[in-house]
Amino acid sequence: MARTSTAQMIKRLEAFTSRNWRAEPADVKALRRFKRPPMGNMPCVIYANFDTFWLGENIQVLRLLALEGDMPIAELNRVAGALVARHTARLGKWKMTNTVKLMKEVEAYFDGRGARSHKEFVAVAEAIMLAFDRVNTWIDGALPWAQLDRRLKLNPAPR
Repeated sequence: MARTSTAQMIKRLEAFTSRNWRAEPADVKALRRFKRPPMGNMPCVIYANFDTFWLGENIQVLRLLALEGDMPIAELNRVAGALVARHTARLGKWKMTNTVKLMKEVEAYFDGRGARSHKEFVAVAEAIMLAFDRVNTWIDGALPWAQLDRRLKLNPAPR
């Protein structure tokens, strides 16, 4: 299998972002219907929301490390690949097929050729953040946060 260059990876991420910008992605439409016993639909959507949120946060930390330039590029690629793999496994539980497919490509990119410089790493990290944060925005918009806040009360503190 040919290794993906940074330019190719960014192009794939940008195409994904563009497809998912104006209309709710198919993965989010499917997530709205996805149920996992015994919990039903709401926890699946909440977990997918947190999974995509923390993927963006983790990549943002690595982007900042790349901007500082102190961490070796091989280590940045290694950590990014491991983090993306973990988030891919989590999102796979919610059957987010298109998102997971691209995340596997991102993981393979980092495990393969990966970024060759801190500048390349920053560029691909920014493309990753846009692509998957956009999916997160759609998932977050599906959640009735205000209604949940008004209707639910936290359990009382233990005595």
